[in-house]
Amino acid sequence: MRLAGPRLAIPVKLALVASLLLLIPWAGFRYVRELERLLLRVQEQGLVSTARAVATALNDRPNVLLAGEVYSVPASFERDLRVANLEKPIVVDGRVSDWEQPGGEPRVESAPAIAGEPAFSYRYRIGRHGTGVYALFEVDDETVVLRDPERPELGASDHVQIAVVTADDEFLRFAIDAPGDGPISAWLVLEDGSRVPDNRIIGTWRTTATGFLVELRLPRTLIGPRLSFAVVDVDDPETRTLVGQLGTAGGTSTREQLGTVLVPSPEISELIRGLGRASSRIWVVDVNRRVLAHAGSLRRPAQPPPAEISTWDRIADAWIQPLTKRFLDEPREDFEDAPPGTYKLEGAEVVSALAGQEATRWRLTPDSRAVVLSASHPVYVGEQVRGAVLVEQTTNDVLAARNREFGKLFAAILGTSVLGALALLVFASRLSWRVHRLRDGVEQAIDRHGRVSGSVPGTGAGDEIGDLARSFAAILERQRQYTSYLEQVGNRLSHEIRTPVGVVRSSLDNLRLQPLPEEARVYIERADEGLRRLATILSRMSEATRLEPGLAATEREPYDMAAVLRGCVAGYRQSNPGREIRLAEPGGPVVVLGSPDLMAQLADKLVDNALGFATPGTPVTVGLARHGRAAALTVENQGPPLPEQMIGRLFESMVSIRPAAGEREPHLGLGLYIVRLIAAFHGGEASARDRDGGDGVIVTVSIPLHSGGVEDATGRAAAQA
Repeated sequence: MRLAGPRLAIPVKLALVASLLLLIPWAGFRYVRELERLLLRVQEQGLVSTARAVATALNDRPNVLLAGEVYSVPASFERDLRVANLEKPIVVDGRVSDWEQPGGEPRVESAPAIAGEPAFSYRYRIGRHGTGVYALFEVDDETVVLRDPERPELGASDHVQIAVVTADDEFLRFAIDAPGDGPISAWLVLEDGSRVPDNRIIGTWRTTATGFLVELRLPRTLIGPRLSFAVVDVDDPETRTLVGQLGTAGGTSTREQLGTVLVPSPEISELIRGLGRASSRIWVVDVNRRVLAHAGSLRRPAQPPPAEISTWDRIADAWIQPLTKRFLDEPREDFEDAPPGTYKLEGAEVVSALAGQEATRWRLTPDSRAVVLSASHPVYVGEQVRGAVLVEQTTNDVLAARNREFGKLFAAILGTSVLGALALLVFASRLSWRVHRLRDGVEQAIDRHGRVSGSVPGTGAGDEIGDLARSFAAILERQRQYTSYLEQVGNRLSHEIRTPVGVVRSSLDNLRLQPLPEEARVYIERADEGLRRLATILSRMSEATRLEPGLAATEREPYDMAAVLRGCVAGYRQSNPGREIRLAEPGGPVVVLGSPDLMAQLADKLVDNALGFATPGTPVTVGLARHGRAAALTVENQGPPLPEQMIGRLFESMVSIRPAAGEREPHLGLGLYIVRLIAAFHGGEASARDRDGGDGVIVTVSIPLHSGGVEDATGRAAAQA
């Protein structure tokens, strides 16, 4: 019998054990995390080394940085002029195409809108290549006033003003105008306001659809620590109406108003361009944190797809990468970077470097999409800090390498874990299947009546389960032998006791023929009564032992079960005149296949059993009904309910629930056993249950109906009559 209750099957237990294999991917993940930290430390040390190398190359080279006066001037975005180093020289021909190169980005100057006056703004570009400093002015002007040869005054036409402080600390002012498209006229403005021609500045003036354009070339020797531009717009030369004046220093009247010139040496750009690497950026700043030069980019260059992709890489990309993306950060290249023309750098690492201490810093980009690592180092001129080098790089390379390697490691670990788990699961499933097969085989080898009817599978296996199967087989063989012995006990006892019973009976008969005292006849009657009961026991034992082998030789025939029961019930009523025996039948023949004599014997046992347990004065009901393709014979009485411990054993041999005391007739528990045998002969089965009210018992015998028809059974019954 199987034990009910919660349990864990062997595959489930092994699956739980196999789940420990998941610790391997977790350990791999922790290992990759530690590897990531190591790579970040290596990256940090690499940036520090790069910053130190660039700073070492710039140390004690004041000519490579800026003039000494610049360091004492505070940084001002509005006043400072950063002169970028151009990659190619500019052809001064009034065309903008030459400026489409790094460092040639335009900058805008515009005046606030004034009611009644046209808008006035201009864009300028400034850069350096070789010994020349180039400037381009694109002015938006609705009314362009050119210089009139008859009115040479400075304020009578649109013009450009330039003010410089040379390297020799000389303050010079220049005015640039033109009588028309073509070469410009450069004038040196003296202290008294007069002007004289000056050929050091050359350029081109060109009228455009929106105003005019001026392109200039100034000698590098003319540019010192300070410089300022201004564009003067005059719309009425008669009245000299000044519509607007815009300049990088807000005016050019005094040297203090001039902007600071930031013209780093080209050697800085060449140096950091050579030391810069892909996906990194190098900055050089002065003591006021003004950007002198930079090279490189934080964004990684696009990687071409590999020419050949292995099958394993395809599987990893298709199945593993989506898994790793759930718990690993993916590098992103769509982050915000420093805008072109960055004027000044902020950050604690820059402040530390300008204070003389190298430093590193981790920060997020403004949109928090990437992590940037920066390292700074001071640049010395003598014993003084004159600038700093800042090297920046995102962690995207490390993240990409980490994700790539972790994907491979995770794929290998996951594949190994899955294969190991599958192997354990297959092994557990086969082991469980063998155990279940052995269990089912043992259960099927013994029928519900306790007989051994089959063999145990798996007895040829050489492992522990095979040993267990062989042990079960040996136990079942002993059980079969013992059951066979018990089945033969009744027959043997009947055979062995019958002769002594005959001797005792003949002896009693002889004693009755002898003259005996009246007191002795009482003992003879008692002995005769005991002998009669012993004969009854032998008869019933013989009946049961003869019935089983006799069933195999009995022929089956169709007969009307209802007719048999009517005849039986009529006999029961005559033999039990003081008891009420009822019959409930469906009306019409109920044809089954079997033996009517055996069916009558079955009914005798059931009714006798019901009468023995029925409460005196209560009826016994014999019922017959059709239920689908089966006939149901029921015998119902009112009396004590079935003992709970005997419900499943009532139809076994030698099982009785009658009390032994007070019984005149011996009961060996063979009646319901015979009922079970006859029901099985008819292809049916017998069962017993308490009545719904618990005040009696209903015994039911279910037998399949015969499909051959009613006519055969009816004709056969008439012939027998």
